[in-house]
Amino acid sequence: MNSKLKYLVCLVVILLLIGGTFYLINAKNSDVSYQGVKKAIRIGNVGEYSIFNLIAQEKGFFSQNGLDAQIKEYSSGPASIAGLLAHEVDINIAADFVGVKNIFTNRDIRILTAVNQHRVFQLVARKDLGISTPSDLKGKRIGVTKNSAGEFFIGDFLTANGLLLSDVKMIDLTPADMLAELEAGKIDAISVFEPHVYKLKKTTSHELTIWEIQGDQNINALAYSTKAFIDENPDLIERYLRSIVAAEAYYKAHPEEVKEFIARKLNYEKAYVDYSWPRFTHEIGLNQDLILNMEVEARWIIASKLTEQKVVPNYLDYIYFDAIEKVKPYANNIIH
Repeated sequence: MNSKLKYLVCLVVILLLIGGTFYLINAKNSDVSYQGVKKAIRIGNVGEYSIFNLIAQEKGFFSQNGLDAQIKEYSSGPASIAGLLAHEVDINIAADFVGVKNIFTNRDIRILTAVNQHRVFQLVARKDLGISTPSDLKGKRIGVTKNSAGEFFIGDFLTANGLLLSDVKMIDLTPADMLAELEAGKIDAISVFEPHVYKLKKTTSHELTIWEIQGDQNINALAYSTKAFIDENPDLIERYLRSIVAAEAYYKAHPEEVKEFIARKLNYEKAYVDYSWPRFTHEIGLNQDLILNMEVEARWIIASKLTEQKVVPNYLDYIYFDAIEKVKPYANNIIH
């Protein structure tokens, strides 16, 4: 063996030993529970839109990171961010659009990370009420949760089909109320997310017309907090992110077990979980397309006169980068 080859072999062995040592150290550290006093943290969740919160609670990751986590379920993103702003919770989950809409009026909101991307919004109409094509929506009553991504996507869908928001009557309803009022014929169509579409298709006695209305745009489900809470509790934010990153690793290692758990935890049919699973990409991180999507949504809100503001905010000012860059640095791809 010549000297150059011996050198390369020795270098590879040294690198393997170093890598193995770091792996063992990290593995050992990951098993060590937080030794300080546990602190309470209140988390607003929206079903499967952050399964990492549910996994972290079930598997003890919050506890291991010194958190006494209390999870409060909300029916939608607008409801959960309202809970955050009313100080019911310290962290909440909601779509990017929900943050965009609320940041126009509340500059205290901060984004911590995305927890998934999904395509779940559909426009569901009663065919027996004369709706078979998009043009049939003109003059109809459409249920939507105002200030939600459903409002953005129905607006975008109408525009793409030659209609204006003023051509329909938008009625602000919770998802559960949408289903009841559509079934009763009090409204003609709804813009709603899963699992409500799945449930409606199984329970309704009416023939439905259904459109996928997200096009090629994913929704980012985001974890939010407030600047005030972060300034007072940066350690809790970091421990929260460590907990859900551990949950993410568990999800990736045990996908079938997680599906069974989600079905059991949220009282879903396993068939629904299997059906909805491909619509989600559960992953913690920040990508540049988040900023682009938020700017598109903000311009639509301004053009639709749903805000008095005229300028798109700089969303870099509303992202708290410190914790994600400590906990999962390679997962932040936003230039700032």
